[in-house]
Amino acid sequence: MDFELSSWPKDDNLWILRLLCIDFFQLKLIKVMVVLYIIFNVLLLLIQTYLFLSVFEIDFFAIYSPYYFAIFYIILSLGQTLLATHLNGDALRSVQLWKVQNVDEENAKQIKLEIRITTIYAIVNAVFALFAGVLYMLPSENVKKMCFPLVIIQKYAPYWKDELSLLYMAGYILIALAMVANCNQAIYTTCHFRIQIYLVKSAMKELLHVKIRNSKDVCKLLRTKEFQEDFKVKMAFVIKRISGIIKEGIKLNKQMNIYVMLFAVCACLLAMGVMLFFLLAMKLDFEFGLKEYLQIVTTAVAGLSTFATVIISGQKVEDIMEEVRYMWASLPWYVHNYENSQVYIIFLGILTKSYKIHFTEEISLNYRLGVAIARTLFSTLFAFLQLINLDRS
Repeated sequence: MDFELSSWPKDDNLWILRLLCIDFFQLKLIKVMVVLYIIFNVLLLLIQTYLFLSVFEIDFFAIYSPYYFAIFYIILSLGQTLLATHLNGDALRSVQLWKVQNVDEENAKQIKLEIRITTIYAIVNAVFALFAGVLYMLPSENVKKMCFPLVIIQKYAPYWKDELSLLYMAGYILIALAMVANCNQAIYTTCHFRIQIYLVKSAMKELLHVKIRNSKDVCKLLRTKEFQEDFKVKMAFVIKRISGIIKEGIKLNKQMNIYVMLFAVCACLLAMGVMLFFLLAMKLDFEFGLKEYLQIVTTAVAGLSTFATVIISGQKVEDIMEEVRYMWASLPWYVHNYENSQVYIIFLGILTKSYKIHFTEEISLNYRLGVAIARTLFSTLFAFLQLINLDRS
């Protein structure tokens, strides 16, 4: 029953995603750049907030609010790469990952599929995020009028506006990667946890499978001390492994709770900012060229793919824990002696609890949350469209 431990991150099957969302932000140069961009964006946020409050004009707010809403997510994304990236690695080290080997055919297919899909997602998501970052480095005249940092640079540093604007916009490549990195870290870690649960399911099939042909076999097994002792050891091994994974998952969930809540709020603000930008562009009859349409497409693909994948990852955690519960409940409990039966029933009661990635007691990372967020965004979009139609009429 000795399963070979994996040396993380050396034997990482998801190394491409780890490289993009964790390792990249551990480089010293990148950390320095992140700190500088956080400071700069916080200063801009404070200046813009002061102007909104001191001299509030609806036109001023309408033009600059899209970037204002987006900057909250930018600051949080950059800050999280410095403060919380290590938590994912700590959790994976603590859970002591098993190597993907000696797996039954069914679970082997599931693991290979998880790794393949996650790797493809990581590459596609990074390409679109980088492409979007490069496109935002070269803003159109319309965007320059709405991007508050560029307006500040042009107003207070006219002689250096080109150089300073280029320096600021160059950071959009880093910002683009940071804005998807945080969700990708959650996807990366939950995928590893799911792979470990698939390995446990395979171990359960191998270790706890009992061949029973008739009632005579049941009676014989109940009286066989060697079988009961062997089953007790195997059952304890499986329980210890499942409990360890659940414990580390709950611990990481609690550590990340504050970040998850902040990201949920800031993501809604970001979506509102993006919608405001395009609605304002419609109202002011902005002319969209190829570059603008490419910005829309790349931003939408990167954002929606990240959102959809992180929601699916959370839902799959629930689903696979349900599979473990069902598999445990399907074990032939009637061949256990009294002691083994007590242990079996107690752990079945533990597995009966629903294991989810919680934000609060009522909100979890699953399909229900995805639908709720989508409804909120569409309701907000509909309200904005109504306001624009009223204004035009």
